Amino acid sequence: MDNPSGKKYVCLHAHFYQPPRENPWIEEIEGEESAAPYHDWNERIHTECYRANTAARIVDENNRILDLVNNYRYLSFNFGPTLISWIERHHPWAYQKILDADRQSVEALAGHGNAIAQVYNHIIMPLANRRDKLTQIRWGMADFEHRFGRRPEGMWLAETAVDRETLLLLAEEGIKFTILSPYQAQRFRLDKEDTQWRECAGGSIPSGRAYRYACGSGKEIYLFFYDSTLAHGIAFDRLLEHSSRLLGQIDRAWSERGQAMEPWLIHTATDGETYGHHFKFGDMALGAAFNELRRDPSAQIVNYGWFLEAFPVVAEVEIIERTAWSCAHGVGRWSADCGCHLGGEPGWNQKWRGPLRRSFDHLRESLANHFEAQMCKLSTSDPWEVRDKYIEAILDRQGPGAGRFVNAYLRGAQLSPDLPRFFQLLEMQRFSLFMYTSCGWFFDEISQLESVLVLKYSAMAMELAKKTGSADLLADFLKLLESAPSNLPEYGNGANVFKRKVSTAKIDMARVAASYAIESFSGLRRFRIYTYQVLPKKEEDLAAGPATCLYALVTVKDERTSEEEDFIYALVHFGGLDFRCSVKSHPGEDDYESILCALQNAVEEQSTIKMIRVLDEKFGTDYLSLEDVLKDLRAWIALDIGRKALGAWTGLQRNLFGTHKALLLSLRQWGIKIPDDIEAVMRRVVSEDIELLVKNILAHELEPATATAPWDSTDFYFRMHRARIRAVLEDAKTRRVTPEISQVSRDLGNRLVELLSRLAKTFDQSEAGRLLRLLALCGELHAHPESWKLQTLYFDFVTRGLKNPRLLAGIERVQDLATALDSMLNCGFASLLQRTNREPPAPGKGPGG
Repeated sequence: MDNPSGKKYVCLHAHFYQPPRENPWIEEIEGEESAAPYHDWNERIHTECYRANTAARIVDENNRILDLVNNYRYLSFNFGPTLISWIERHHPWAYQKILDADRQSVEALAGHGNAIAQVYNHIIMPLANRRDKLTQIRWGMADFEHRFGRRPEGMWLAETAVDRETLLLLAEEGIKFTILSPYQAQRFRLDKEDTQWRECAGGSIPSGRAYRYACGSGKEIYLFFYDSTLAHGIAFDRLLEHSSRLLGQIDRAWSERGQAMEPWLIHTATDGETYGHHFKFGDMALGAAFNELRRDPSAQIVNYGWFLEAFPVVAEVEIIERTAWSCAHGVGRWSADCGCHLGGEPGWNQKWRGPLRRSFDHLRESLANHFEAQMCKLSTSDPWEVRDKYIEAILDRQGPGAGRFVNAYLRGAQLSPDLPRFFQLLEMQRFSLFMYTSCGWFFDEISQLESVLVLKYSAMAMELAKKTGSADLLADFLKLLESAPSNLPEYGNGANVFKRKVSTAKIDMARVAASYAIESFSGLRRFRIYTYQVLPKKEEDLAAGPATCLYALVTVKDERTSEEEDFIYALVHFGGLDFRCSVKSHPGEDDYESILCALQNAVEEQSTIKMIRVLDEKFGTDYLSLEDVLKDLRAWIALDIGRKALGAWTGLQRNLFGTHKALLLSLRQWGIKIPDDIEAVMRRVVSEDIELLVKNILAHELEPATATAPWDSTDFYFRMHRARIRAVLEDAKTRRVTPEISQVSRDLGNRLVELLSRLAKTFDQSEAGRLLRLLALCGELHAHPESWKLQTLYFDFVTRGLKNPRLLAGIERVQDLATALDSMLNCGFASLLQRTNREPPAPGKGPGG
């Protein structure tokens, strides 16, 4: 079809994905020190990339923010289901921005959204059996529909790894298209013109059109082969250094389309993490490029679904079987020592890859046989149909979705005593799929993080198999792993990696009970620890003893499987961070009472030794300590106990500082250097004074009375505390002490986010007044809260106000507020409001109009 308009159609696709990093026993990511100062790599990449692309900054020559662009609104994209579920749990604001962007693209592009689906947990499809391929597709589609509210048109294949069977299954499930590397095309021909196929080795296939692929069985699917030059430039050649470089390459691709007069799509695909994580400020370059393309009358930003509907497909293609975009050897990177690696150390090899996959394949078949045999006893449906439908429960574990799934597929439904075993079998299959996550083979050494993660998934699957009646599968599995050589002499082989890095990381319900016990001692009582619920039934505080002792009966329940067990524990605290927690399954009421009686006798005798003897006799000599508490909880407990223990010391320092203020001032005036440890005391006291005063102000600002005079400082409480802060700052200046205000900045920042979030929705004058007061306080303290969220909320406020000036007209001093926000956040939005704010509101309309 000719393209007489000469329109330049542009589609940039981003594949957003991180391997599931969650510890399989708790379904949460534990702290990763290598990601510092962030908690883990998901958090770090989220800040640098996923969140950043919801509001890419457009700046002037002074880096002042002039505009924000939600890149997902113009970017074709897919998110790995395991990643986007993490974003939904931990960053719902960014998650909603992603969903909003897709919805807006659906409205703008005739019902075709920018988002496409992905095979569920990023397995290499050509290396999977048909059953697993089908589950990956169906789970990926169901996850997409659950989030985006529509059926996916396209699906991303992990590493673009493809074979004929995978494409046939995609087509049979209703997927219209996928995206491949041009190096995966073998030959093509134009439907109407060619009688001969054209070979396209070396990535030479023209990338600007869609191609029809005959899958067999009367099915077909459309394939887009991305522009590899453009992809390489974005990923490696610094096209994201400035939007002009990216736009220049897009123009070159357009000019190099040759004699093609048909509608031509300039498109490419890269890792989404390129835009902000791999390339700092890449999100900003992308946003600026989208703005320029939107202003260009010769260009139109589209997505693949729109292009397919707008123009008929005029060519067909054949692919090279079992290939991927990141391996020059087909799919060897995930099955053999093919030569692909990231570097590693001199002399390293990847001979472990094949044995690791063979170990998993053997385990998969054992798990499958066990699953089939057991599920047939629990359900009238085909076991593999039940597995495919299990995604409905995964997506709504605590809601009606899980209930509907159980009612449909478990004999006896939710009242069945087999409910825990039913879910354990399905969780076993989920982890059987997870152990094939592609990242486990991508890197250089079997003892590295990603390979250890997939080994943990295999361990979890074997543990669940054993719970549901399977013979122990571990011995055979370890025997196979022995043939997977490690590059590190201290490990030798995969079996030793498993024993030292996986077996020692397992978490059982007893450990959860001990974590709850020690956490409760610190003063925090949480009845949900990750995926476990903890229900205390009886609790005894034997605090009068020579060492603090807590004794209790609790029920621990796994929310994923509904498995639950009663435990009794006795926790003894010897001081500091020295804990002993004895835990065992609850055998019965008599046992509970006999242990309680024995502990009470030991307490009455004030004998620590006798207490320990009781614990050894009743629980056994094994016990858990703070070291055994779940990693992140352990750090929190240690810090909390440390803060409380050092509180008395801080109070003493405060008293000494107050007593000797005059002496310290005299020393300073005489030019005598105050010792560093005394300087530290002075800084700590001043900093704590400021923290307390700010906390009091923030608490007071929550009270309704503060709304009575929103624009001034007539509130006595606020004036009094602000005056006190000024006095402390002046005193600190006199003594040449610089207070530490990082915590104050965080506290103020969090409250400003709350206020600005509400203001952007309500345009309430009292909220604006509170906001203005706290902005002034930030200026006085020279506090610099984390600004990204504030800038974005400020932009939302301005954007909504510009769309509906009546909202702005209800805030009398909106220009003062905007000027203060501009100043603190380095934005240029106040000028946008000046003209609008002069326009009178329509009669009868208030701030909520």
